[in-house]
Amino acid sequence: MTIETTVVGSYPKPPAEGTTFRLRKTLHALERGDATPDDLEDARNELVREVIAEQEAAGVDIVSDGQARWDDLVTPFARNMAGFEIGGLLRWFDNNVYYRRPICTGALEWRGPSSVEAFSYAHSVASRPVKAIIPGPVTFAHLSVDEHYKDHEKFVLALASVLAQEAFELEAAGATIIQFDEPALLGAPEDLDLARRALEVVVADLGSAETVVATYFGDAKRLGTELFRLPVNGFHLDLVAGPENLELIREFPSDRRLQAGILDARNTRLEDEGVLAGQTDRLTEAVGDNLRLAPSCGLEFLPREKARAKLELLGRISGRVGA
Repeated sequence: MTIETTVVGSYPKPPAEGTTFRLRKTLHALERGDATPDDLEDARNELVREVIAEQEAAGVDIVSDGQARWDDLVTPFARNMAGFEIGGLLRWFDNNVYYRRPICTGALEWRGPSSVEAFSYAHSVASRPVKAIIPGPVTFAHLSVDEHYKDHEKFVLALASVLAQEAFELEAAGATIIQFDEPALLGAPEDLDLARRALEVVVADLGSAETVVATYFGDAKRLGTELFRLPVNGFHLDLVAGPENLELIREFPSDRRLQAGILDARNTRLEDEGVLAGQTDRLTEAVGDNLRLAPSCGLEFLPREKARAKLELLGRISGRVGA
């Protein structure tokens, strides 16, 4: 039996040590006036082709563009919405990377797609399905400052309204899988019902695209099985930072897909293949054909060669389930 594999989203941008990092070199040249915006776009396109090729060579069934054009999950979307300004750097959860905090200073309005062009390019150069990834409305709100609505519920629902248009445009551009990243929800169980109502807005106009809510950097035990009432087709659970999620999986709904984060995406140590195969066998017993394997979170925290090795291991595990 072989089961599908995927990534959560991000992929390391720097190449192997000793290799020219064209994107960084081009950014520096642009600052000096020695490169053009077209040069930067070419460098970004090259990086997208590289990371997709590496994922495909490792055997990943559903790839991403590695978020190669983004510095973080929320800034590209906030920059393209009326009503947001971009603030200073803050730590990204408990990691040694940072993001620029959006500040809501006016009514949020749609100003056109934020990620569709990037998705379309990735889709055009990939030989396998490309997953579209956007921030979930609750996480977007928690990572932002609201100086306009001054009401958490109104702010989340306003974000949901704009993200609904993004999701609709992504599906129209060919996205068959759309993932909504909601890591902040793990620390905000009081927002679970609000997340449900917000996601109902986000997915309301979608057709047949598969929808996934991704939680990571911890466990969902404070959310409980109520998490599975969110109006999506599947859930990503981090089984590395949140081993308690294994208890939730015992009650995983039979009509939903489990995207199981079994590889540690924040540690360079390569896992034992036999141990992971055994864990995957147990997950298969629990959810059957509704299992998809993935790293625990985005792979941006690893060197490129370590990320590749992790994905190659994931491919070997998927091929030996039940063997």
